[in-house]
Amino acid sequence: MIQFHAGVVVAVLFLTQAIGLADVPPVLAERQAQLDESLRKVRGAVVGVSDGFGVGSGVVVSADGIVLTAAHVVDSGRRRRFRSEGITITFPDGSEYSAKVLGKNRDSDAAMLKITESWRNSGPFPHAELGKTTDTVAGQWCFALGHPNGFQKDRPAPVRIGRILSVGHRTVVSDCSIVLGDSGGPLFDMNGRVIGIHSMITSLIIENRHVAIDCFHRDWSRFEAAEVWGELRAFDNRLAESSFFGVGLKWKDFVAQVGSVVPESPADVAGLRPGDTLLRINGESFADRLDLGTLLASVDDEKEIPVVVRREDTEAELKLITGSKEEAEEERESRRDRMERAGIDREREEEIQDQLSIGRRIGPNEKRTSDQLKDYEPVVEPSRNSVVAIRDGGLLLCMGTIMSSDGYIITKANEMRDAIEPECILPDGRRFTAREVATDYSYDLMLLKVDATGLNPIEWNDNPNIPAGSLTLVQDSRGNAMIPSVVSVEVRSLEGASTGFLGVTLNRTEGGVRLTDTIPGGAAERSGLKVGDVVLSIDGEDVATEEQMIQKVSGRKPGTKIAVRYRREDSIKTIEVILTPKFVSRDASLELYTDPDLEGQFASINSGGYPEALQHDADLFPKQCGGPLLTLDGKAIGINIARSGRVSSYAIPARSVQKVFDELKAQDQKNAL
Repeated sequence: MIQFHAGVVVAVLFLTQAIGLADVPPVLAERQAQLDESLRKVRGAVVGVSDGFGVGSGVVVSADGIVLTAAHVVDSGRRRRFRSEGITITFPDGSEYSAKVLGKNRDSDAAMLKITESWRNSGPFPHAELGKTTDTVAGQWCFALGHPNGFQKDRPAPVRIGRILSVGHRTVVSDCSIVLGDSGGPLFDMNGRVIGIHSMITSLIIENRHVAIDCFHRDWSRFEAAEVWGELRAFDNRLAESSFFGVGLKWKDFVAQVGSVVPESPADVAGLRPGDTLLRINGESFADRLDLGTLLASVDDEKEIPVVVRREDTEAELKLITGSKEEAEEERESRRDRMERAGIDREREEEIQDQLSIGRRIGPNEKRTSDQLKDYEPVVEPSRNSVVAIRDGGLLLCMGTIMSSDGYIITKANEMRDAIEPECILPDGRRFTAREVATDYSYDLMLLKVDATGLNPIEWNDNPNIPAGSLTLVQDSRGNAMIPSVVSVEVRSLEGASTGFLGVTLNRTEGGVRLTDTIPGGAAERSGLKVGDVVLSIDGEDVATEEQMIQKVSGRKPGTKIAVRYRREDSIKTIEVILTPKFVSRDASLELYTDPDLEGQFASINSGGYPEALQHDADLFPKQCGGPLLTLDGKAIGINIARSGRVSSYAIPARSVQKVFDELKAQDQKNAL
């Protein structure tokens, strides 16, 4: 039986009474209560940080206004070039304070700031408690706050949840997703103590790097004394495989195993063997490739250092005398070394491709391991048979949610745009041909009908005020638990919701404006407009420039019908087009989500502009949208509608889904008369 602390018991009881969690597994109820209490304590301390050239995040950790952030947030080349000293700290209420940079440890990407004004509300600055990296272990749960893409007053710092994957002397790695703008923000343990500062990411969702909080503990006096030291590294320097050290490493789940030893290298002389696992070098542990490279860069040439390895089931300490970094650099410039690196790069590329696949291997400490998902089995039980996979010719298009026992199913419209003969496949294996009933383009929801009875409709959580920080769950197409998640931002209207959108790109031509591209699922494509068409007028008013056309379209509301007169080759026609909201999201901030060659693979094409949506942190593939988002009571609070970037997935809230369903169903019944 789980033992609860007294404060947690009170919180769990309140939670149970407030939103009906009586049947929630105790481990999940405790996690929710811990998160609620921690968010209450720390939200006011999470701030935006701007040096006038870029934006990031930070966390206040003392009553007198000490702020921790990442060094690169306040160490940009432009800032150094213009010798800018001004730092602005923005609190959650939008109030701004001046600050100065104290110290920077570039090796760890750590920086300390000091607010130079007094707290205007009297009393101390709101601040968070510091934890310890030495108390942090792989597998423990954690949560992140920060300001992805910069501070936005109408969007509180989004909540993300995950687990610790690796812990090193200067770096912590988690699957708690962060993105540009989060840099400098805090990673917390579940008790609300700061255990890391967001630093860097890769294209992989499990590679979120945070400055270990012990970097600040160890050098606090140096930071306060305004010292600046070290070198910021964004890429592995490959010192491990060079003659400076001398091993080829195989990385798996952030563990470095020796795959080969360079003959006559320092590693060879020291007695390292293939199969050894590197644990500590010169007294320091390391969390990943980059952390290891930074560690080795801090070691002097021709210095004897201890190297601790795991060999079979025991630890062994070896003495290694390092080589020369200058010789290692010369090696890296040689043709032979470039060829060897290419082989290593291919190995890394294979790892990346595996991790970016929809059926990727799950590491042992991730939040979605099978042992963690077992805790959610009672959560999915009520809705296990309320989801479907929608396939066409065997290919998965998306998921769907059963709305009624007589065969109505709702799904994401944009993923259905190329469907020819879609089938809905139930978790029990039954297959039904799906008929399109109607579509709501504002919410990108499509209603389907299958010839079936006795289906299990989804049960809704009708609470309209699900708070940020509420633990949620995404199901797979068989109804099983797939991704633990959390409501990051409460229900709000997204940017573009009130802006009419045609879904085209343009350039000027003689007599009008030429369409150079159409966005899949957009109003132009649906209405039959094609690349190369020249728009002559809108609602009888001539358009001669791109700016005129954009103004005439964006000035109208979504759902508005406009008459578009256009020329195609030698023919001039007029058609009626119904505008959509501006559904192209600007949230994507990595090439992976914006590359035209990968369109729709990692980020949804229709990924924004919803009149109402809640944001959560599940790393969905677009083909996994259309199913329900569940809270811990097993009820749906919405339909997963889009993945817009690395950290942002959206769900249409329950009340909006039910409203759209009633409207689309009424259309079907009217058409049947």
